[in-house]
Amino acid sequence: MPKCVPFLTCIALALSVVSCAGGGADHSREIPELLKAVPSDALSVGVFGRLENGLEQMVDSTSVLRSLDFGKLSRARAVVAVCNVGTVAPLLVVEAGKCGGDTLSAVPSLLAQADSLRISAEFVALGAHNALVFSPSATVETVAARHIVSESSILDASHFASALEVLGPQDAVIYRNAGASKLFGFDLCSVPRKTLNAFIRDASEWTVVSDGKVDCVQPESGRYFCTFLQGLGDGQSKLASAWPSRAELVVDLPIADLAAFRKSYEAWRDARVELEQYQKRIQALKDKGKSPLNWEKELGIKEVAYVAAPGFRVNMVRTSKGPQTEEVVSNPYAGFIRALYGDLFNPADSCLVRRGEWLLSGERAVLDTLTLGAVKPENWPGRASLVLDTPDWRITSTKQSIRIWNSAR
Repeated sequence: MPKCVPFLTCIALALSVVSCAGGGADHSREIPELLKAVPSDALSVGVFGRLENGLEQMVDSTSVLRSLDFGKLSRARAVVAVCNVGTVAPLLVVEAGKCGGDTLSAVPSLLAQADSLRISAEFVALGAHNALVFSPSATVETVAARHIVSESSILDASHFASALEVLGPQDAVIYRNAGASKLFGFDLCSVPRKTLNAFIRDASEWTVVSDGKVDCVQPESGRYFCTFLQGLGDGQSKLASAWPSRAELVVDLPIADLAAFRKSYEAWRDARVELEQYQKRIQALKDKGKSPLNWEKELGIKEVAYVAAPGFRVNMVRTSKGPQTEEVVSNPYAGFIRALYGDLFNPADSCLVRRGEWLLSGERAVLDTLTLGAVKPENWPGRASLVLDTPDWRITSTKQSIRIWNSAR
């Protein structure tokens, strides 16, 4: 059976819906009927208690759908999907009254408006409701019509029913993780889009974002990142007191129990059929003189962070003990952090320096000019399993929930 668990997702998921908290309508009956018009392979779908909320959050790149005067229908329930038909284009489905009853007077006017704006539009019956279907792409409209006739839709997609179970009364957006490369075409600071998209794709099957909260839906499988994350306890974070200057992207991983973390991490890599690759990298470094696993235990690592901005990347490791290297020196443990914690961490870690509890690794020019603790972010969590922070937003994962906030730097 599928299960729903919290998941710390990336900024691309958060930006579209961080303020998407309107609505308040009951989605339990009406929204699934509107979803009958959404193709089964749609990349994402937003469900909105009021159309006007949906148009504010999700519109096509030219905003042509927003050009329509919806009149009273702006208060109707709506679904906004993103479809891939060679190019990515939106599909808007708006409730337009009960079947067999009088349709709203706005319908004929809207169809005429759509025709004048060269927007494909159709008036259809979906179960007990009438609906208007719009798209600036004639191909998307044709595909939607074909799905309606065949009575197949996104409701039939694998584990989508479990994503619907997550929905409460608030507006929400459901993302198909496998569509990350089509949905999120940008680099995040120094993280290449290929790396970012691969992470999102493999994190879960569906991701639901609503009212500042993120949930992940996936089948029972240990290969997903959210399964690994859920198994971690909340560790203490002290990064705020050693905040690095110029930081733009910060990924902080407080470690509650080092042995438990390592066991969970290796189980996750094994489920992804990556354990052998991980072990070979560890062994290759061990063959050069020291095992990264022994190094990790000797230091008593309590927190690991990746810090990036244009022009620099730094790994930060908080330890209970370790060498005192107040001057920047060549790093005898280059590659250890990346081998132990994943490819996100800086591979350009040729040098090393200690600053209090923190061991920093990166390029010499960066470490020579980096200062810690000159500024401190506001409302930094004292305990978490993972924190992702930029100047504009922050996502915090704990055992209780995943939350998204506007950044308080």
